[in-house]
Amino acid sequence: MTRQLGATKLEFALTVAIFGVLGALLLQRLALVEEYTERTEVDVTIRNIRTGIQLAIGERIVRGEQDRLAEVAAASPVDLLGKHPRGFVTAPAATAVGQWAYDPQGRELSYLPRRPGTFGDADRLRWRLVARTDAAGKVFGASLVRLN
Repeated sequence: MTRQLGATKLEFALTVAIFGVLGALLLQRLALVEEYTERTEVDVTIRNIRTGIQLAIGERIVRGEQDRLAEVAAASPVDLLGKHPRGFVTAPAATAVGQWAYDPQGRELSYLPRRPGTFGDADRLRWRLVARTDAAGKVFGASLVRLN
């Protein structure tokens, strides 16, 4: 009996099936990494905006300009960053996936996620910069508050 050279159809089918399963697993893991990356990117951007708010408030306090704290609360939160995030527009809402938008009329910052389900059931993330006031109504700070 002579030995056949090369792979049999069964061996070839098994090889293709194994590579198919490995490819599917790889794609699933890549999707999870992509979601994690997007969540991290949004989290870092929001943290940087909050840091910018704190720096702007601290700068005015150090200069003795506490009466100008209301300017920080009235500003666009994205302007308190050194550089606008990727895909930023000044518009009522983000319209493209992965896009940040600031609506000056509604004073809302929004982000449209690239992948549905990355942020739970939220199809659009929204924040508002609000002034913190004392009992007399005087502004003493500002906070970026998530709306959804």
